[in-house]
Amino acid sequence: MEQFFVVYLLCVIIMMLPLIVILLRKDGFYNHFAAILAISNFVSIMLMLIGFIDGRTSMYIDIALSFTILSFVSSVIVAKFMSGRGGKKNGD
Repeated sequence: MEQFFVVYLLCVIIMMLPLIVILLRKDGFYNHFAAILAISNFVSIMLMLIGFIDGRTSMYIDIALSFTILSFVSSVIVAKFMSGRGGKKNGD
């Protein structure tokens, strides 16, 4: 079963490579933002897979959940900032 998780981890790493290329080569904030959000999801999956391989799933799942929550909160903050340009209302 451990071999399955290792192969799955390698597949996740291979799927993450085009996102890194997008992050390094494309211009524009939105391209970088979308790539970083997708990479953070892959990192969470990688953390859980490493936990299954290592045999300490509870510790790695806690770390992955904390990372995912932090990523979600930061994406909401950045999206709010970019949509309203700092949270200013239209009438101000």
